[in-house]
Amino acid sequence: MQNNSRLSTTSLLLTAMILAAAGMGFSAFRPGLGSGSGSGSGSSSPASVAPAEAAAATVEETSIRFAENLTIENPAESPGVTEITINEPWPGGSPIRYAVLQPGAQLRRNRSDYAAVVGAEPQRVISLVTPSIAHMADLGLLGRLVGVENPDYIYNREVLSQLNSGDVVRVGGGPELDMERIVALQPDLVFVSALGPDEAALRRLSSAGIPVIVLSDWREQSPLGRAEWLKLFGAVFNRSAAAAELFAERAERYEQLQALTTLLPDKDRPRIMANGPWQGSWPVPAADSYIARLFADAGGRYLWDDIPGAGSHFLDLESILARAADAEYWFNLNHDWNSRADVVRADARLTRFGAYQTGRMYHHNARVRNSSANDFWESGAGRPDLVLADLVHIMHPDLLPDHSPVYYQKLEP
Repeated sequence: MQNNSRLSTTSLLLTAMILAAAGMGFSAFRPGLGSGSGSGSGSSSPASVAPAEAAAATVEETSIRFAENLTIENPAESPGVTEITINEPWPGGSPIRYAVLQPGAQLRRNRSDYAAVVGAEPQRVISLVTPSIAHMADLGLLGRLVGVENPDYIYNREVLSQLNSGDVVRVGGGPELDMERIVALQPDLVFVSALGPDEAALRRLSSAGIPVIVLSDWREQSPLGRAEWLKLFGAVFNRSAAAAELFAERAERYEQLQALTTLLPDKDRPRIMANGPWQGSWPVPAADSYIARLFADAGGRYLWDDIPGAGSHFLDLESILARAADAEYWFNLNHDWNSRADVVRADARLTRFGAYQTGRMYHHNARVRNSSANDFWESGAGRPDLVLADLVHIMHPDLLPDHSPVYYQKLEP
C-alpha cells in the first residue's frame, strides 16, 4: 500500500474494494483474450460487441435481480427517459438520481431533481474508475473513451494502446484532477467513484457543469450484484438488451457452478483463510462480504463466517494463527508476495500456517501488468462466473477438471 498522503481516487477506491471484499459447458469458462472491440492482443474481458439498440427499447422496464444499490426505471409517462438511481452512493449517503434522455424526450420531474441529465449515446466519455472500462469493453464502447485517471491502474490492452496513440489521455484524479484538460476534452459524461459527497473530483466536475455518474458497484456484497451494474452502462448507451443478455449468461453460469457445490458435505468443504498482514494488523472480511460469499459459493468453509457484516475486521497475527493454523487454503495474498520467500521476508511466523507448509497459497494476480494494474479488480468485478470457476477448480478439481484458471494462480515456491 502507498503511504503518499495524496493518494488518487483510484487507489483509495481499490483499497476500499479490497477491504470490503477483503448454456455453455463448464470447460468454456476461459475468457477470450481479444479486446473489447474484437481486436488487440489482450484485454480485461471477453469480447462482447453489440450494436446500439433503437431508442424505443429504453421504454421497457429494466429488471434488477441482484444489485441492491442500483435502480433503473423507464417511466411510462415519459417515453424516452431512463431514470437511474444509486440508492446509497457511499456509506450513509442519500440516493442520487440521474436521467438519460433520448432526443425529444421530456423529463417527468424538475431538472433540478436529477444530479445529472445525460443525452443518450454519449460519444466522449472519461472514466476515473477501472471496472467501468471492462463494462464498456463488454459492450464495444472503448472507442468512446477519451480520458482516464491514471494509466498505472489499467490492465486493458486496448485502452493502453489508445493511451499510447493519444486517443485517450490521462486526466488525473482527486486533488490532482486536471480540470483544464478535462474541459478541453469536452466530455459528454464522466464516470467516478466517491467515498463521500465531498470527494474532490465529484465536487469539481459538478461545479464545472460536466455530467457525472457516481458508480457504487464496489459496495455490493453479492458477486452477481456487483456484476449486474453492467446494466447501468446498457441504459446509458442504448444497449440495455445486450447488457441484460450478457449478464443473464454470466449469472446462469455462476448459478450452475454454485449448484455444483451446494450439496457438498461439511467434510468436503476445505477451511479457508484470506489476505495477509498490512500495516500491523490483518484485515479479515466479514461473513457477508463479497469475497466471503465467493468462498462459500465455491464450496469452501471460510473460517471467519461467524463475523457479522460486510466490512473487514482488523485482527493481530496471533489471533489469525489461533483460528487458521490448520487452514487448507490461503487466498488473496498481499500484492507484493510473488513467492514463498516473500512471505517469509514479511514475517517468519507466517510459515506456521498449514497452507504455507502444504503450498496451497493462491494469489489473485494471474492477470497483472505492474504492481498497480490487476485485472481481478478491473474485469473480475464483472465476471464473477470466472472468479467462481477458478475457486471451484482449485478447491474441487474433480467438479471442474477442464477449467484453466483466469484470475488465480498458485504462489511460486
